[in-house]
Amino acid sequence: MGKGVTKNAVICLLHLSHEMMAVNKNKDFISQWSLGNEGTMEESGSSQLGLAWLIPLWVDRDQEVRFASLGLGAALTSVPSGCQALCASCQNISGGLWGTLLNILLDQQESSMVRREAAFILQNLLLMPMPANAEEAKDSHWQHPCVHDEVSGVSVVGLPALQALLYHCQYFQNVAHAASSCYRGRYTFQLRPGPAGSTGPSLQESSSSDSENSLLLWRWDPPPSVNSRRPSSSLSTSSTVLSTAPIRRLRPNTPKVPSPVGIADDAPAASRLMAQGQSDGDTSNSSQDSQQEEPSAVQPVVMVTPDLLTAHCSLLTNLLAILPDFTLTAIRQNQLLQVLASLVNIESVEKCLTELRSPSILPGDREDIKRQLVTALRFLSSFSKLLQFCVMASKELIGQMDFLKQLNLLAVVMLDTKGLDAGTRDVFHACWTDVFMLLATLLRRDSSAAHPSVSSMLGRRWRTFAGTISECVNEKFADHLLHTATLQFLSTVFTEETKRRSVEVTNSTSKRDSGLSEILNGASASQLCELLLQSFERRTSQDPLKKLTARAMMTLLACSPTAQNYAAKVGLIDSCVEQLRQTQSQLHLESLRPGRTSHRRKEGGCLKEVRLAAEMLQSTLYNNNECKVAATDARLTPTLHALWPWLLLDDPTMEVVLELLCVYTANCPPACSSLCSSVPGGVPGSKGSLMHSVMKLTSLTADCSAVQSLAFSLLVNLTVSRDCRCILQKNNFLQAFLLVPVPKAAGAKATSGATSPLSLWLRLLVSLSSTEDGQQSILKVTGALELLADLAPHRRHALLTLHNLCFCPANKSHVISNENSIKVLMSCLESREMETCCMGASALWALLHNNQRAKTALKCPSVRLKIKEALSTFKTDAEKKQDPLSVYLRKCLEQLSLLLLNV
Repeated sequence: MGKGVTKNAVICLLHLSHEMMAVNKNKDFISQWSLGNEGTMEESGSSQLGLAWLIPLWVDRDQEVRFASLGLGAALTSVPSGCQALCASCQNISGGLWGTLLNILLDQQESSMVRREAAFILQNLLLMPMPANAEEAKDSHWQHPCVHDEVSGVSVVGLPALQALLYHCQYFQNVAHAASSCYRGRYTFQLRPGPAGSTGPSLQESSSSDSENSLLLWRWDPPPSVNSRRPSSSLSTSSTVLSTAPIRRLRPNTPKVPSPVGIADDAPAASRLMAQGQSDGDTSNSSQDSQQEEPSAVQPVVMVTPDLLTAHCSLLTNLLAILPDFTLTAIRQNQLLQVLASLVNIESVEKCLTELRSPSILPGDREDIKRQLVTALRFLSSFSKLLQFCVMASKELIGQMDFLKQLNLLAVVMLDTKGLDAGTRDVFHACWTDVFMLLATLLRRDSSAAHPSVSSMLGRRWRTFAGTISECVNEKFADHLLHTATLQFLSTVFTEETKRRSVEVTNSTSKRDSGLSEILNGASASQLCELLLQSFERRTSQDPLKKLTARAMMTLLACSPTAQNYAAKVGLIDSCVEQLRQTQSQLHLESLRPGRTSHRRKEGGCLKEVRLAAEMLQSTLYNNNECKVAATDARLTPTLHALWPWLLLDDPTMEVVLELLCVYTANCPPACSSLCSSVPGGVPGSKGSLMHSVMKLTSLTADCSAVQSLAFSLLVNLTVSRDCRCILQKNNFLQAFLLVPVPKAAGAKATSGATSPLSLWLRLLVSLSSTEDGQQSILKVTGALELLADLAPHRRHALLTLHNLCFCPANKSHVISNENSIKVLMSCLESREMETCCMGASALWALLHNNQRAKTALKCPSVRLKIKEALSTFKTDAEKKQDPLSVYLRKCLEQLSLLLLNV
């Protein structure tokens, strides 16, 4: 064809392919790109060309033709039928489709824009389901890639073949080399005049909405270089042949390219090559093609750019998905993550933003700065995805990623994007989405390694980060993926903060070193709660973001007392209780109407509303007595009691409500008392108080279920209230303890641990035995003391209950008269476990105190000997450790010796 015809035709086809993909999203358009038979209809040996017409364009001497044709191949392979058609059309290509694309991708003399498009095609091919072994290959319709070993004569298909190809072409080593030689400056070239008659530099732009920017072409037409001619494809089999020879390049005659001197980092971009190279000019003068000895006037500048490495990161991510172990091992061996991380430069992104806001920047330079900014953001986005997949494949990597601390990924999400055009802002949002997803994955996989640095950074720059959150959840931009990633990140961070708050509550000596503690206890938490609450209230129940917003708000409320108080102040508790009340009324009305099918469907929707409201209340009330008082004033207990008949029909909803009641009653006697009060005019079938209903849940099933376990946990909380303990005694609730299955073997421990029914009962008895009236309730159950004595040697909670019973003067006679109990307590002195020995010694000390009968019963040489041996055993440890438990044990043993000595 004439000059420029091929190039412009291919570019037009590239535009057309993207338009067809945008219009025909659900239609197969690949058949419209396939050519018919090769040869005339009379020829019997004619074959379908398919997409074979595309392959010669990949080796055209004009790099823009190569770039556009490979981009067209990437567009066509974005659908499975395109992958199948392209592979079927490469039957006569040397090395097959996979070998050809890998040759182009790893050709260091090729321009980065061409290599990037080859990487895009490989990414699409990796999405096809590949057989993992020979057995799967027999039944697989996709027999690619196919590799034949000339030495052994063995052919492999699918994942083994892909693994062999990557190993043979040294793909991972090439990526490491490319990353180490990447040029990160702005693309400006020192232009040198060519010989007379040569054309000067010219710029040409072709834009499209394609996310990978494949249609954006920047070209400079130098005089033709005869040495850059590419040979046409030779005939061979469709499989890749592996031999001992090095991998072949598509351009063996390409001259060595000089290093790109004259490239200035801060110079104005007068001739920026976004396509990462210079194109060879087209010519229609065939006589020039025959001048093999004529040297090129200007050699093309070839370099590795961030755009190419962005494609490599995406390709590595796809390889991790299908070959996780192989790819992860290769990434580690070649230190790819460290090399790629060295290319991340947040300071350059900040510099570009500063330059874009400068009024003295010329329009042309502004576009160059914007393109450099977009390139850096896209690389960071792709690298974040790669890191996320690596962390998901191996949790141990997080502790080995020291470079993550230097990356400071959170800095990029705190950059101000005001004043940017919509396209650049969209690139920022896409980058933020991937960074948020990476950070959330790091926190979930190994919070101990990732959370300190993340919380510290957020604490230092929270005001800036709050502005980013406002932009991410702003309805004006309506970026669903960014909104989702932001909410998930917030939920993950606040969940970790809640865990640390729980440790602080249970251990008063611990100190919170979280950088977010000051923020969560200040006005900033109220502002964030207000933002999330507004976003939650304006969404419908069908909106998927409503649940994510609720989850983020719940995690914030659970870790921030300030946010809880703000939520109570604006009426969140009242509105949630009112929502429960309205749902109960709706369920009651629906139950009176005929038609069970529609009723069940509506009932399921109502119960979802119940679960959401209960979860919101649970987070609002967590460790906040002021909010619990507000919930009591809002009549939370009567509302839940009215819902009880429907809760009994749905275990998931019952579990959520029981969790709410556990949080509500924890360390709050007024809340406990509210569960003991009878509800006047209650729902038919629910007699008495809500506590009576909870007590019935403990005996619903023989096996321990989540509902039964939560019911016992709630009763443990309720035992702090005298009214609740009276209800347990009056209803003879503790009689059921004697019916609990006990392991037959004398020394057997329950395999289910703390979740077995026996363990649940023992936990309840420990809580009851902490008060005198609770101890009296236990001893009134005939046989309870004997059962506790039998269980004490093997059950810690049974021993602890027996220990507590020894401290009440009224109970001492019962314990002393039970020989088995005394034997158990004496045997504790022989235990090598300090806690067990301490419980036994403390109980014996309590029995001997002001009790002559106990002194007489224990006055024997064997008892004194055991006390002496225990004292000698733990005395040294007490002197060395000086921890409270060892000091207390020593005191107990010494007091026992004194009491028995004076008898």
